[in-house]
Formats: sequence, C-alpha cells, structure tokens
Amino acid sequence: MPIDWKILFPAILLSLLGLITLLSTTILPEGGYGDLSIVWKQIISLGIGFVLFFIIFFIDLSYLKYWQVMLSIWVVTVILLALTLMIGPEINGTRRWLYIGGTQIQPSEIAKFAVIVITAGIFSMRGKLNELILFGITFLSVIALFILIYLEPGGSMSLLTLAIWFLMTFLALSNPLRNTLLILIIASISGGFLVAAVTNNWVWYLTIIIGVILTVFIMYSKTNWKPLAIGALILGLLMGGFFTLSWDTLLHDYQKNRIIAFVNPTEQTVLEDEGFNVNQSKIAIGSGQLLGKGFGNGTQSKRNFLPEHQTDFIFASFAEEFGLVGSVFVLGLYGFLIVYCFVTAINVIQNPLHSLICIGVGIKLLLEVFINLGTNMGTIPATGIPLPLMSAGGTITIMTLVCLGLVQNIAVRYQQGHRDRSGEILDVYED
Repeated sequence: MPIDWKILFPAILLSLLGLITLLSTTILPEGGYGDLSIVWKQIISLGIGFVLFFIIFFIDLSYLKYWQVMLSIWVVTVILLALTLMIGPEINGTRRWLYIGGTQIQPSEIAKFAVIVITAGIFSMRGKLNELILFGITFLSVIALFILIYLEPGGSMSLLTLAIWFLMTFLALSNPLRNTLLILIIASISGGFLVAAVTNNWVWYLTIIIGVILTVFIMYSKTNWKPLAIGALILGLLMGGFFTLSWDTLLHDYQKNRIIAFVNPTEQTVLEDEGFNVNQSKIAIGSGQLLGKGFGNGTQSKRNFLPEHQTDFIFASFAEEFGLVGSVFVLGLYGFLIVYCFVTAINVIQNPLHSLICIGVGIKLLLEVFINLGTNMGTIPATGIPLPLMSAGGTITIMTLVCLGLVQNIAVRYQQGHRDRSGEILDVYED
C-alpha cells in the first residue's frame, strides 16, 4: 500500500523541529554544546516510534473489535499502572515512571492509547448491544485507569484521559441534542460547586439554577428523556459535592497552587508561585517577536529562567528563537494533522471502529496541543502535559506515532478501497 504523506510529512517536520529546539537548549551561555543525552534519547524514541508507525500501517485493525484483544490491552495497561504505583521510582513526590529492562516508560501515556482503542472497539458493537450498556462498560474500564493515574498522583493526566473518553463517547452516542442538554445540566451544577470552592465565593452556586431550569424544561417536554434528566441532575449534585470535598481534602497543595496561580498570579510569593513558570514562558514567547532571535540565541532557556524548557515549556523555547512566524507554522502542522484525523473519521463513518479510532486520535492531539500551548501562554492553569512530537519524552513520542500509524492505516485503506470502487465503476461504464 502507498504511504499517505499527508500524515507522515507533518509528523516528520514536527519531530525535526522538536530535535532542533532540544539541540538549541543544550547550547551553553558561554558557547558550545552541553549534555546532548536528551537529544540522543529523543532521536532513539523517534526511531522506535516511526518503526512502529510503519508496522501498524500493515496490520489488520479489524482485530481490535474482538473483546479478547480489548481485554488484553486493558489488563496490560492496568498492570503497568499498578506496577508504577508499587515499584516505580519516586521523583519529586510522584510515581509516574516505570523502568523495564533499563528503559524508562510512562504507563499513563499508554493508557491514553488504550482508552482510544477500547472505547472505539466497544462502541463498534453498537448494533449488537444497547448503547447505554456499552456506555457503562466503557465507563467502568476507563474509571479504573483514571483512578490508578490519579494515585500517582497525576491529576492533569488522569483528567486528560477521562476527557478523551468523554468526548469520544459523546460523539459515539446517538441523539446529540439530548446529550448536549444532559451535559449542560451536569456542567452547570458541578461547575458551580467547583468554582465556588476555588474562589470561595458563594455566588457561583447560582449556576445550579441553570441546571434545574434545564431539568424542568426536559421534564415538561414531549420526549422520553425524563429519567436521564433526573439522573443528570443527581449526577451533577454528586460531582459537585465530590469537587468541593476534593478541593478541601483530596487535592495536593501543588495542584491547588496551579489553579490559584491561574486565578490570581500575584497572590503567592515568587518562590512558591506556580505562576512564576508561566510568567517566564510568556516573557520567552513575547521576546521572540515576529521572526525570533535565531537558533541558539534564546536567553530564557539558556540561562535557566524558563523551567522545564525541554519538556512542558518547549513551545516557549521554540517561539523565543523562531518567533511568531515559526509558531504559526508549528500550529499549522498540528492543525493539519488534527483536521485530517477528523476528516478521515468522516470518510470512514460506515466503519464505526475505524471512525472512532480516528476521532479519538484527533481528540488526543487536540487536547494535548491545546493544554500545552494554553499552559505556555497562561490561558489555562499550569499542567504537566508535554507537546507531542516536540517535547522531550520517550513514551509520549512513541505513542503519538503509534496513534498516527492507526490513522495512516485507516486513511490509506479507505483511499485504496475508494480507488478500487472507482475503477470498478469505470470498467462497467466502458463495457
């Protein structure tokens, strides 16, 4: 089968730009290169990732719809996450990595891949089982992964994993109007509790009224959604109570600090302020101006003003040296990949498994890019979500290329089938 360069070419470009930025961050203030180990590790990760990309390209993905395959993926992921909690090294008070044969992996990144494949596989059986039963099965499978990731603790990663599942499920279920109304009920009620707890302002509890009004509206409509509306109201109240309890007792101090720093960046001292990282990132991005300072001329990363400049804040390192023009180019590459995933999902909509896999991969990329860039620019609370293909990190790099390999497989098979059908029609016409 021919290679689809519309996926491969942007992936290669982003990988090269990531390597160039990493190489630049190793330049010492006095000149010359420092420790290049992180660059070599990224090259090895990219090599493994692209090998898996091409291997997946030739695999028959129809096997993913069998429950034995889905269960195997889920069990392996759970075992890896559990081992991480039990024997993973403690780094800065967290256990997020696991050493296997001298290789460091991050099982939470594998969990995102598992969520995409399992959710797509389960909902591909929509014609055989009731969709609410399928919803319950996917929820139970994902919530186990969510809890294990949260216990690392990995609040941002666990919420990202849950968000991928939620958006895939929302698009997989029928009747989008009903689903939207139910989500609004849950979000307005639980969100009011959460914001009130963070800001300590009771006025936010008034958003509960919106959820109640929507519930009453559904109760008096001519639909059969009444039980679901009541369930959404109860779920919103339960989630709201859980959010309030979490803020008071379950959230770690560093997680609270990130949220508080986003709401009020000047509230804490510089040494304790999570907003300090974001402020330095803004300075780096702004100092790049239109064309940037040029390769190796960034000062924020070279003089260690910019924290995590090789991982979470690599976009700020890139923007400082390549400016607005380079940043827009990178965003264009990511945007093209994301849109291509969704377009492929629409093209293969007759195959629920393939369509949902493409949707899941597109959602994964969209959320990761949005969260990372939002963190770099201070538009959302600081999180530890790396930028796929550009940030240093073996597991996320490999799993991103594995996911793109899935989309490549689906897109090429669709194009091949489309050409074959076109040829058959032409043959009939000529006869």
